[in-house]
Amino acid sequence: MRRASALLNRLAGRTRGAAHAALLLSLIGVGCAQAGPPVSTTTPAATAPEWASAPARASAPAAPPAPLASLLPFTQGQASSSRQSQLAATGYSEEEWRLRGQAQSYVADGEWHDDGLWGVKAAHPPQPYETRILVRRPKDPARFNGIVLVEWMNTALSFDLDGGWLLNRDEILRQGYAWVGVSAEAQSVSFLKGLNPTRYAQARAEDNNGQSFDIYTQAARLIRQTAPQWGLAGQADAKHPVRLLALGYSQSGSYLITYLNAFQPWTHAFDGFYLMSTAAVGMPLTTAGSRYFSPQYRATPQAPVMQVSTEMEVMVGWQLSRTPDTNALRHWEIPGASHLDKYMQQETLAVDLSGKALQMPHCRKPTNTLPARLFNHAALRALRTWVTEGKAPPIAPRMQRTRLGFVQDDEYGNALGGLRLPDLDVPLAQHGMYSNFPSSQWSMWSFYACMAGGSRNPLPIEVVRKLYPTDQAYFDAYKKAADKLLSQGFLLPEDHASLLAYARTIKPNDGSLAH
Repeated sequence: MRRASALLNRLAGRTRGAAHAALLLSLIGVGCAQAGPPVSTTTPAATAPEWASAPARASAPAAPPAPLASLLPFTQGQASSSRQSQLAATGYSEEEWRLRGQAQSYVADGEWHDDGLWGVKAAHPPQPYETRILVRRPKDPARFNGIVLVEWMNTALSFDLDGGWLLNRDEILRQGYAWVGVSAEAQSVSFLKGLNPTRYAQARAEDNNGQSFDIYTQAARLIRQTAPQWGLAGQADAKHPVRLLALGYSQSGSYLITYLNAFQPWTHAFDGFYLMSTAAVGMPLTTAGSRYFSPQYRATPQAPVMQVSTEMEVMVGWQLSRTPDTNALRHWEIPGASHLDKYMQQETLAVDLSGKALQMPHCRKPTNTLPARLFNHAALRALRTWVTEGKAPPIAPRMQRTRLGFVQDDEYGNALGGLRLPDLDVPLAQHGMYSNFPSSQWSMWSFYACMAGGSRNPLPIEVVRKLYPTDQAYFDAYKKAADKLLSQGFLLPEDHASLLAYARTIKPNDGSLAH
C-alpha cells in the first residue's frame, strides 16, 4: 500500500510539474510539448537544390525582385541590449548598425508535414523595413577566428535577449568568434522603439512578423560580405572562408526550426545551426499562423545542426528524446539543468536596456546553479569543428524515462541518464524542475524567473557526510566524473580545470556545500 501511495504521489507531482511547465512555456511564447562605411547587398534569386524540386511542398518559392539591404550607422543615443560595459576588459568591441531594406513575407506552399519538407511562397511584393543588428567582435583582427555567430534575438521577455551569447560567452571570448545579434522580429522593432524612441525612430516592420525570416536571411548575407574585413588582410580566402552559424535560444530556436525546414534548403545562408533550450515547436510564418508541434528536421537539412536541451525542455517534450542523431544532427540532453538558471538570470539583469532594468526575483527555493553552460561551450566548439573539418560531435546518451514516459529520477531526486555534469553523479543537492515560485514581489517576470530557474535543494548534511567521509573522497569522485567527460569530448580542457578548482573549495565535513 505504501508503495502504491508513493507512486501516486510521484505521478501527481510529475503531472503538476507538466502543468506548471505548460504554463511557463506559454509565457515565453513557445507552448508545451561603426567600424567602416555603410554596406549594401542585393539578395540573389533563390535557387532550390535538385532534391527539392520533386515534392511540391519542398520546393523553393519563386524569387521576387531582388531587394536591396543596407547597413547604416546610428547617429545618436545608446544601443538597447548593450553589453559594452561588460566588454571593456575583454578585448572585444560592440557596435550597432541600422539594417534597412525590403523584405518578403511568406505563406506555406502546400501542407506542412512532420517530415520537415516545408515549402513557402511569396505572400505579396517585398515591403520596406528597418531594424538593427548588434556586432561584438575582437578588437584585434588577428584574434578573429573566421566564425560569425548570428543570433536570432529572443523577444520573450519584452526586450532583445542575447541568450546564445550568454550561454557561450566564455567560449566566444577565448576562441575569437564574432557575434551578431539580429532583431528580426516585429516585436523586436516594437520593443526597441518603446525603450528608445529617439534612437529607433525610423525602425519599422510589418506587424504580422511576416518579414522576419527574410530579414534574418538578408542580415546573414550582409554579414558574410562584411565579416572578412574584421580579420587580417587575406585571412579569409577560398581555402579559409568566413563561416556563419545560426544561433537560437529558447523561442528563437523554434524560429530556427522553421528556418531550417522552410528556408535554409534554398537560401543556403548558414553553414551550421545551434539551438539551445528549445522546445520541439516550429514557429509560424506570421502571427496569424499556428505553431507546429513536434516537427522533425529535414532528413538532409543542408547544414549541420547542434541542439542542446536542458531537463526542463526534455521533461515536458517527450519528442525531444526521440530526435535521432544523424550525419547532420546531434542532440544533447542535460539532466538537472534549468531553462533560466541563476547565472542566466544575473546576466539577463546586467544588460543595458536604455536605463530600464528588471529586478532579481525572490523565490521560495534557491535557484538552480548547475553550470550547464559548460556543455554549451563544448557544443559550440564541436559544431565549429564539424563545419570546418567535417568531424561530427560525439553522441550523448539520452535521459532515462519511466514506462509512463516521465523522466526517471535517482534516489536523490536527480534525473538519470543524459549528458551529466559531475554534480549529478557526485551529488550535493537535488535539482528541481517547475517547483519554484516567487516568495514576494509577484509579477510576470518574477513568476517566470522562479519557475524557469528551477531550484537547488541541498541534501541533508548527514547524507553528504555518509557519501563523502572526507573532503578528498568528494574531490576524487568529482574529478573522476569530470575526467570522463573530458576524455569523451563533452567537456573542454578550460572548463574541466574550472570544475576541478570549484570542487577543491567544497568541504563536506564542515558544511561548505554552496555552489
